[in-house]
Amino acid sequence: PNGTIYVGSRKEGKVYALIDKDGDFSVETVITIAEDLNLPSGVAMKDGNLYVGAVDQILLYKDIDAGLGSHPSPEIIIDSLPDKRHHGWKYLEFGPDGLLYIPVGAPCNICLSEAPFASILRTDVRAEKIELETFASGVRNTVGFDWHPLTKELWFTDNGRDLMGDDIP
Repeated sequence: PNGTIYVGSRKEGKVYALIDKDGDFSVETVITIAEDLNLPSGVAMKDGNLYVGAVDQILLYKDIDAGLGSHPSPEIIIDSLPDKRHHGWKYLEFGPDGLLYIPVGAPCNICLSEAPFASILRTDVRAEKIELETFASGVRNTVGFDWHPLTKELWFTDNGRDLMGDDIP
């Protein structure tokens, strides 16, 4: 609502706030919120809080808009995710049920992976103790998902194996 867009990066290891101060849809200010993270590509907002998904952890920046002038310190709310970088970047989103959904890609191109790899996990970030639940399994690598606006069903991409050429999906 205030014109700030939060974005994560993969290789840079940084999270940025892009600020449009005058509402002209052009960024006037870029603030680095975090750095030296492990592929922090996924970000999600809920109730004024910013959630950042790195390979093996989920970070929480409480009331992020209020802390933009200073280098805000995160709270690590999940630190039990696998540390494999191959398909390890995270796309985060809150579902219509209020839960945070977190993908964990397979650590290889074609393999049998044990949980929590090749899955979409979910958790209630409002709970006193954060517990991860497997919502979907057999998902090699999803880099995006959303919910059907009427049925509230989760729809997601599942990027299949690599090196099949450009003419085969």
